[in-house]
Amino acid sequence: MENVSLLILVFTLGLRHGLDADHLACIDGLARYNWRKGSSIARWVGTLFSFGHGLVVASIGIILGNISQNFRLPDYVDLFVTWFSILSLFLIGTLNINNLLKTRLGNQDEYRPQGIKGKLIPKKLQETSNPLLIILIGGLFALASETVSQASVWVLAANNNANYMPYILGITFMMGMMITDTIDSLITNKILRQSSKLGQSASRVMGWIIVFLAYGVSFYEAFTFFNPWAELDFEVVGIIIFLLFLFIFAWVSYRTRVDRPFVGLHVSGEENSNSWRK
Repeated sequence: MENVSLLILVFTLGLRHGLDADHLACIDGLARYNWRKGSSIARWVGTLFSFGHGLVVASIGIILGNISQNFRLPDYVDLFVTWFSILSLFLIGTLNINNLLKTRLGNQDEYRPQGIKGKLIPKKLQETSNPLLIILIGGLFALASETVSQASVWVLAANNNANYMPYILGITFMMGMMITDTIDSLITNKILRQSSKLGQSASRVMGWIIVFLAYGVSFYEAFTFFNPWAELDFEVVGIIIFLLFLFIFAWVSYRTRVDRPFVGLHVSGEENSNSWRK
């Protein structure tokens, strides 16, 4: 029963980690680029990205779990990771809310999610249709401070479980994150297939979701840092956030079916070349 609870916790951790604002912004950008290029890989960008990201996080956790049975993060590392996360999420929320307020619905300028880590990735990698490079980008995103924090879950689990447990937990984490990030790229693909007004509206809804997640998690982490008594059950919070994201996916899918008959046929060069996706 203890192992089952641990698996549920790590799976939920993967679901929530896939909703990281930086993840959503990077996947959105890669999906848009591949959609414009007519690449069929556009809808699976999130799957590839999260596979690379999860592979690095899980590998670090497995390695640490096997080489050290008494591993524990120093207090100063935990402090750094916490406040780095708080400040970066606050910055991401601010960037996106500023972009949302600048781009009005119906304007020529289209809202696009903004991240921080994505700005550190070379432009040649940001615009690629190569599956291996997209996996690499996901792996590079994992080379950040929170990776150590995520990996510590499997290290602690390995202390009181069989040697194979870190491997199972690593795969479980990857599965959770791949589900969330795959849904994200599918949402982006559906948004891009809509009429201009509906597509912009759905894109802005996703933008406000990113703002909500970034500010919400940032303020929550800051408040509970000074008030540990206010911490909520992580599994419950993670599932609620994921269900909210799933609701957005269902809403976009519903609008796709409802509005499709009213979307006119486009005959411009680029749109006609992409008509196979409709």
